[in-house]
Amino acid sequence: MYIEPYIVIPLWIFAIFGFLYFLFLVFISLDRIRKKKNEVYTLVISARNQEDAIEGMVRGLLLNAGLDSTEEKLLQIVLIDLGSCDRTPKIMESLSRDYSVVKLIKPEDLPGYLRSLL
Repeated sequence: MYIEPYIVIPLWIFAIFGFLYFLFLVFISLDRIRKKKNEVYTLVISARNQEDAIEGMVRGLLLNAGLDSTEEKLLQIVLIDLGSCDRTPKIMESLSRDYSVVKLIKPEDLPGYLRSLL
């Protein structure tokens, strides 16, 4: 079967253009994936009178996340005490000292902290 040159030439041009466009989209996707690796996920946990649960929950979360020193910038845990009457604030302070990804914030400082994240 013979196809006329005036049909074949535009088909080849469209095929080459399509392939180049496909490569362009692949490189854009790879760049987006690379940029997402630099994102930090912040988990905000508020608690009141939860001395029995807070430490196990935070330590379990960190254990399940499997974070080591090179991955610490992937996750940040923010603990907020909402006026506890038990040992919850002391446990939160201990966790923030033990782990660099855990940060303790007072409720009145929360709006300023959230603005700093944006």
